[in-house]
Amino acid sequence: MSDPADARPPARTAVEFPARDGYRGVASLVLGGVAARFELPVDRVDDLLLGVDSLLMQGVVEDVARVEATASETDLTVRVGVFRRGQLDDAAVRRVVARLVDTVREVPADGGAWIELGMSVARRDGA
Repeated sequence: MSDPADARPPARTAVEFPARDGYRGVASLVLGGVAARFELPVDRVDDLLLGVDSLLMQGVVEDVARVEATASETDLTVRVGVFRRGQLDDAAVRRVVARLVDTVREVPADGGAWIELGMSVARRDGA
């Protein structure tokens, strides 16, 4: 059993890149590195990357796309945006993304909304 005093604070990684098709791979590179650090199984990493890519294909409301990943001992939360409000009202978008991650929700932001994806992280002992 681990000592709560030894618990690491959440690690946060954020990246901004042009919101054009040729730059979506930036999100995959960054998130792949974050997921590897927290030892997510390859299939879970693939699901996460597919979910983020599916969202980014919908188009953000600005010229810059933003991806933020926050990892704790038990969870990886990825925020993608900023999208128009109601992005998840599109049943096709919600259906695809919700099957790839544990949780999906819209978080209001100035001028739009973030889409927040959550995944449970199974860490190995000694990590």
